[in-house]
Amino acid sequence: MQSIKVYLPGFIFCTIILIFSYLIETYLKSQDILISIAFISLVIGMLFNKVYLKHKKLHKFAEFSLKNLLRIGIAFLGISLSITQLLSFGYMSLFLIIINIIIVFFVLYVLSKYFNISKNLSYLIGMGTAICGVTAVIATSSILKPKQNEVSYAVTIVTLFGLITVIVYPYISHYFFEYNNILAGIFLGASIHDTAQVSAAGMIYNETFNSQNTLNSAMTTKLLRNSFLIILIPILTLKLMKSEKINYKSNIIKFLPLFVFGFIFFSCIRSLGDIFLLKSSYEYFWLGSIFYIKAISKVLIIYGMLSLGLQTNLRAIYDLGYKPLILGFIACTIVGINTIVYLKNIL
Repeated sequence: MQSIKVYLPGFIFCTIILIFSYLIETYLKSQDILISIAFISLVIGMLFNKVYLKHKKLHKFAEFSLKNLLRIGIAFLGISLSITQLLSFGYMSLFLIIINIIIVFFVLYVLSKYFNISKNLSYLIGMGTAICGVTAVIATSSILKPKQNEVSYAVTIVTLFGLITVIVYPYISHYFFEYNNILAGIFLGASIHDTAQVSAAGMIYNETFNSQNTLNSAMTTKLLRNSFLIILIPILTLKLMKSEKINYKSNIIKFLPLFVFGFIFFSCIRSLGDIFLLKSSYEYFWLGSIFYIKAISKVLIIYGMLSLGLQTNLRAIYDLGYKPLILGFIACTIVGINTIVYLKNIL
């Protein structure tokens, strides 16, 4: 009972902020402004940094959220990925996504040395740009253990350029792929950062240009792109272990975070469930279970994001300078240009 009381002040404080964040997100959506509650919570958390530092009673829950709840939320996120769905997407988007990932990480590797930006921050920006936005940044941060201001800055960069692409890319997509709605959707799904942003851009395209297939094409491409998180997280882990001269054969289970195994586990559960339970008498039960697991995942991740914000000093982000912002812009632009070139000339 005593241990619960230690976490209670922080839990109440964070929950009040999350409710406020939800109200802000709901209002912005009513104004057709798509900003995720995760980002809103992060920003509000940073604004309350001084309050957090003054009241040590808030620290226990915030630290617990960032260390545990966030990782559990990411593990649950695996329920969103079905291998059976991914196999149906074909090779059209697969090679494009792989090429984009390689180019982004190569360019960021070179530019991070030129701009003297930390390797961890460049990895976070690269994962957020090439894979799945904020989720990729947070998942990667659990591996690399970067500074908290680097994580917050990377989230801000990925969200900022993601919002810009939601507004601009539907029109760019129509300009280049006016007569092929499928390719227009692939462009949106392969080049916009966050899944919710891709959904918004696809809906804008459908409604603006009277298209029926673009949103579906965009979302299937984005889900395929998201699946590379399962591949890249273990690769980054092994790379980090090698750089720190850790014997991965004897330490891989210890060193690879449990949330990675959890993510893969829930992805396998989703795949098996789709095979055996869809179109059966248990279909509604299965779909309901997926919905609730996704909802729990989202809440846990948001608590983690808020806690990250509370522990981040805005001055520390300012001290990182403008160069990471340039890095994010270049990465975002490269993905967009390469996607257009690939779709126009190879497919």
